[in-house]
Amino acid sequence: MMPIWFSFSLDIVASYIQDQNEDCLYLNIYVPTEDGAQGKKQAEDLSDNDGDEDEDIRDTGAKPVMVFIHGGSYMEGTGNMIDGSVLASYGNVIVITLNYRVGVLGFLSTGDQAAKGNYGLLDQIQALRWISENIGYFGGDSNRITVFGSGIGASCVSLLTLSHHSEGLFHRAIIQSGSALSSWAVNYQPVKYTRLLSEKVGCNVLDTLDMVDCLRKKSARELVEQDIQPARYHVAFGPVIDGDVIPDDPEILMEQGEFLNYDIMLGINQGEGLRFVDNVVDSEDGISGNDFDFSVSDFVDKKPSSSCTRTGRTAKTQRHDARRWSPCSPTTSGWSRQW
Repeated sequence: MMPIWFSFSLDIVASYIQDQNEDCLYLNIYVPTEDGAQGKKQAEDLSDNDGDEDEDIRDTGAKPVMVFIHGGSYMEGTGNMIDGSVLASYGNVIVITLNYRVGVLGFLSTGDQAAKGNYGLLDQIQALRWISENIGYFGGDSNRITVFGSGIGASCVSLLTLSHHSEGLFHRAIIQSGSALSSWAVNYQPVKYTRLLSEKVGCNVLDTLDMVDCLRKKSARELVEQDIQPARYHVAFGPVIDGDVIPDDPEILMEQGEFLNYDIMLGINQGEGLRFVDNVVDSEDGISGNDFDFSVSDFVDKKPSSSCTRTGRTAKTQRHDARRWSPCSPTTSGWSRQW
């Protein structure tokens, strides 16, 4: 879920998502220009170690690439709020953040050919394709690309490891506080929420082709401003099993080992699940044992039994730790380019 720094900085976060725009296929590239003091110190400390695990820090050639995918319930967020310069400098890696279509514009689906959905995921795949083809011009190694994210960003990363469309575009994945098996990772009732939206904007027609044609005549703002509430721990607009980008249920794909082409590191963030207990947390004394037990019990009891997650078989890789979060807005910092 949300990392602790995000939970306590919602006022700052909100300032980054005011200028929303469907034209958001931009990315930020942070490139370490030289080995700073920290990098030099690390190189000295590691000079007597010939292990391969230290190769990235000392390497002065093509640098590893880390691509961050922001979260935001598939409804909002931006990669612009993540300053990749710190990780780039200390890790001696190229850090890339990106924006992709979210909400209705990124994930509306009728569950058939009228509107297949997964447009936000296709944005991410297109970004990865551009990175794979062009990162060499920035000193990056196209054979060492790691994709990472947290919460919804983590579920996107997890889904990308299961999609044939992203094969060969990255090699490692860091999945923090979420996965393709999370109850909110995939929308299993896309037409339900699309019809709810259609009713609100006067496009309530039975045929899905006619419904989508009507929706296209509405302004983007009218569509995104509609309040469509999903079931608890689920999403109204998110990735769908379309038989293409996501060819089958993620659990089935994992059982088939589709993700085994990647090195994967799984973990959780500091303050994991904090927003579920923040109303009973005392600023000085924290949370009592009884309140914690009650909060956990309340969360589990309300969570649908079918949404329990499993990790399946995974391979591990030791990589730099990462952070996360966060519709679509033009880039505000770093180098950007639209493809």
